[in-house]
Amino acid sequence: MSAALHLEALVLRVGRPTGISRGSRGAAIAHRRCGEPRTTTTALRPTTSEAVKVKRSHVLRGALVAAAPLTTLLTTRVGGAHAVVDNANKPFVETASGLKVLDAKLGEGATPKAGDTVVVHWSGYTSGYQGKRVENTSVRDDPFVFTLGDGKVIPAFEEAVLGMRQGGLRRVEIPGAHPELSYPRKRSERFSDKLNTKYRLGPQPSELGGQRALDFVLDNPTLQDFNRDLVYDIRLLNVRAKK
Repeated sequence: MSAALHLEALVLRVGRPTGISRGSRGAAIAHRRCGEPRTTTTALRPTTSEAVKVKRSHVLRGALVAAAPLTTLLTTRVGGAHAVVDNANKPFVETASGLKVLDAKLGEGATPKAGDTVVVHWSGYTSGYQGKRVENTSVRDDPFVFTLGDGKVIPAFEEAVLGMRQGGLRRVEIPGAHPELSYPRKRSERFSDKLNTKYRLGPQPSELGGQRALDFVLDNPTLQDFNRDLVYDIRLLNVRAKK
């Protein structure tokens, strides 16, 4: 995954109905095939105290993952296969605009410039609030395509791609303290339609759940700036030079 930043997939399964355990059932079948007597082992339900201990251990493990530095979690599936991470322990570099950048894998292809059309896979997370995933285009194999300099994407995304080379993988942190780099917080500026479904600036999450998670951190007036931090992983797949 992209960075195990999200904990919504944390599933706890405690106990199994009394009877033949999964392992003993397989063993019993094997014994019958070999002509040996069938034996079974009864799987006991955990006691309430044991279940609580198991649940606490799962929650603690999830909390440790959430608290781990982003650079230690930089194993990503942006673009399909697990990326080879060159600089997993390297700290983010803050640019003049306030954007934080970490090159996980340096590309070897063309460097895009204004006017070029680029093809990217991207995944995004609300890293400052609950670490929810808002998008991962590689899951659907549906890359995001845009032209640099046409003003159709948020400034942070364009700045990130301009500094990459084809084949590279870059992680960017968009601080909530720099709203000018991100999506507009006013809904009238963020959306281009009356139904509030179409963003003026991309990239926009393709699924409703992802967009709701993103809109929540942008709309909620009770959140602090650090709660609005976003983390995007971007893989530059192709650069189409301006003709």
